[in-house]
Amino acid sequence: MKYCRFLLFSFFAGLSACASWHWEKRGSGEEDYLRDEKFCKVQSYSGTDGMVTQASVRKMHTCLELRGWRKVQN
Repeated sequence: MKYCRFLLFSFFAGLSACASWHWEKRGSGEEDYLRDEKFCKVQSYSGTDGMVTQASVRKMHTCLELRGWRKVQN
């Protein structure tokens, strides 16, 4: 059982290392990002019954990009 937990932990730790990017917008801070993120979540995920799909994530990313945010490597 400990071995399975270790494998599961290692798997998720490896996945988190793959997400080595963040959102940036020139002249904007964390409060600006949180406001735009909240707006885009409402626009992208309303009506999805709590289901997050690849299409809704793409819609969320497009919304942020339209508001001037861009993905930047860490």
